[in-house]
Amino acid sequence: MADGLAAGRKDDEAFSPPPARGTSALRAYASASITDLRFFGFICDTVVSSDYVAYIARQALDGVKPKEKEPGELAKSAPGTRTIFLRQNSQALLEMFIARLVDNFQKYLVDLIREILRSKPTMLSTKLQTMTLEDVLKHDSIEGLVHDVIERRVNTLSYDGFADLEKWCADRGIQIKVMPSRRNSIVELISTRNIIAHNRGFVDERYLRSVRNAKFNVGDCRKLDVDDLFHGMKLLNEVVFETDSKARRKFGLASVEVRPRKKAKKPAKEISVAQ
Repeated sequence: MADGLAAGRKDDEAFSPPPARGTSALRAYASASITDLRFFGFICDTVVSSDYVAYIARQALDGVKPKEKEPGELAKSAPGTRTIFLRQNSQALLEMFIARLVDNFQKYLVDLIREILRSKPTMLSTKLQTMTLEDVLKHDSIEGLVHDVIERRVNTLSYDGFADLEKWCADRGIQIKVMPSRRNSIVELISTRNIIAHNRGFVDERYLRSVRNAKFNVGDCRKLDVDDLFHGMKLLNEVVFETDSKARRKFGLASVEVRPRKKAKKPAKEISVAQ
């Protein structure tokens, strides 16, 4: 934990680049993930750098040559007051970012389902639609009616648990690409987010019912380590990238640029030295 949080760890190592192209849902997911990761890195780097500046200034005033030459070295060997404070409050910081990580993942799934249903509205089960004649007559076109039905279905799905959402998708041929060996890790990650949001991060009975071989008991604080965040991000990225690729091909979804191409450098203009 100490080496990972506020000790100069490179957060870019935790994020594998998204595919160059994908659905609009993938582009929104990748943008949010990168933004959160950079913000996390910014907080840690600011803390470490601030302590390092104070350390260098103190050494200069004392006329002593600094022993530590890098901010990360100082954070490991002699952490300053800001680094110590950040580590003491790391649980709160990690809870916020893990909650955002899972929320972003679940929002991606709902957004992808919306894209698929708009592309294939016949996938909606008519048996489950309960609309009054008044609701139907409010729409000027069949397109507007279909849009409203899709939004109602998607909004309902957004409140379902992962298992229910996964089953609903599987019944309609939408594959959420989760390797069996990693499914329990995803369920645990989502369950952790739920106790963060609804129980201040303390384990409850619902968590224990969802998580197999849980390492915690009811009433325990679900202690978090910086690796929980980075491993969770890597895991969810793999699921999202694979799911998006399969869904885009299977349902013929529109493709957008997710990762901007690097602009090729223009060749330097030749300078004539002719007399």
